[in-house]
Amino acid sequence: MDAFTSRVYLLRHGEIATPGILCGHVDVALSDVGYEQMRLASAKLSRFDAIYSSPLKRCSTHAEFLARQHTINVQYNNALKEFNFGDWDGQDYQQLWQQNGKPHVGDFWQHPWQVKVPNGELMADFYARVEAWWQGFLVSLTESKHTQSLVISHAGVIKQILAIICHMPKQTNTHLNVFHLPYAGLITLDVYIDEQGQAWPKIVF
Repeated sequence: MDAFTSRVYLLRHGEIATPGILCGHVDVALSDVGYEQMRLASAKLSRFDAIYSSPLKRCSTHAEFLARQHTINVQYNNALKEFNFGDWDGQDYQQLWQQNGKPHVGDFWQHPWQVKVPNGELMADFYARVEAWWQGFLVSLTESKHTQSLVISHAGVIKQILAIICHMPKQTNTHLNVFHLPYAGLITLDVYIDEQGQAWPKIVF
């Protein structure tokens, strides 16, 4: 096959309508500010061949808006959902810090691979689903030869993808601390596909 380069944009959703909560699988909408943040971020981008999105409405609403503009379909995948915070999901973040139960939310942030959120997702399972989606996505690029793709997802998912690209040690929380991704934050990647179909992603600054 011929080598080519595919540009991939990773876009975090905008500000949510219920700020101050721990927002994982809870399906909250964007605020008016959040919608404007998404419009401004995506206005910088040219035409897409494909749009991929988390099905949660803080991502999907804008994905559908862009899909109508560009006359393409959104490809939704549950693997692009944020981490499932279980019993903590949707709770006020400050109140969670004041609770004395075990495990404490602070224990989780310090040791996310060792501490299981009550009725939530294991970090190992979260990593596995994001990694599986990313590797499948790279394969799809070699087959579709899309030149520009947009992925709309969540901070946790995008940070995990960056950690995979940067070959960070798996069972650490380094990526949670060294990457800051604001609402409607945009990351640009160039994925070089060589003659053997091997994908080589690079972060573009």
